[in-house]
Formats: sequence, C-alpha cells, structure tokens
Amino acid sequence: MAGHEITDRIADLIDEEHRLRSEALHHGGLTPEQRVQLKDLEHQLDAALELLHRRQALSAFDDD
Repeated sequence: MAGHEITDRIADLIDEEHRLRSEALHHGGLTPEQRVQLKDLEHQLDAALELLHRRQALSAFDDD
C-alpha cells in the first residue's frame, strides 16, 4: 500500500468514526452493533497509523 493510500484510508476511517460518534450524540448512544463497529474502526485506525509511522521511519532512514 502506497503512502497516499494509507493516508486516504486513515481519512476514511476517521470520517466513519466521526459519523458514528455524531450519530451517537444525536440518537442517545450507540447500538450494540455500532459499538462493535466503532471498536473495529479504532483497531483499523491504529493499524493504519502504525503502518504510516513505519513507512515514514523507513523513508527517513533511506534518506540518510
């Protein structure tokens, strides 16, 4: 996955997380299914951020 693909994926995950959290605020909370979905999004976001950080570190290392 290229760097721009990773950042695009991160943006999509953040958008979805914000949508779910906004929906929770306006509708009195999350359904059990939405809670599971939010947890999954959080895990995917963590993984994508970790991948991006690794790519950035490798890029910095390669520049030296």
